[in-house]
Amino acid sequence: MKKKIGVYTLILVSILVGVFYYIQYTSNAEKKGLVQTVALPLGKEYIKQYYSADFILKDYEFNGPYVHSTVFLYGYIKGHEGQTVSITYDYKKKEIIDVSGPGWFIDSRNPKKNNP
Repeated sequence: MKKKIGVYTLILVSILVGVFYYIQYTSNAEKKGLVQTVALPLGKEYIKQYYSADFILKDYEFNGPYVHSTVFLYGYIKGHEGQTVSITYDYKKKEIIDVSGPGWFIDSRNPKKNNP
């Protein structure tokens, strides 16, 4: 009887671990899809429109959904590979919240364009 309980416990634990990894994989795939299909194109368009520059993505990071619905896009401006520029995108509101980077870049913003 103890062997059956041990076998059932092992099977149950294996199933739970498998489900956890599947959920985690699906979540990561959805996040990557959101970055590639929505956040990155909007971020690039925003940088092109307001800063007349080309943004190159290096990495991204999601803020925990329990904190904010934001993703941070980290990259650089073409020709300035050593200087990090970041774009903050709110995926619930579907808008760019902020852009940060070196002073020369931030100062290059087209003053005739309105803030979002």
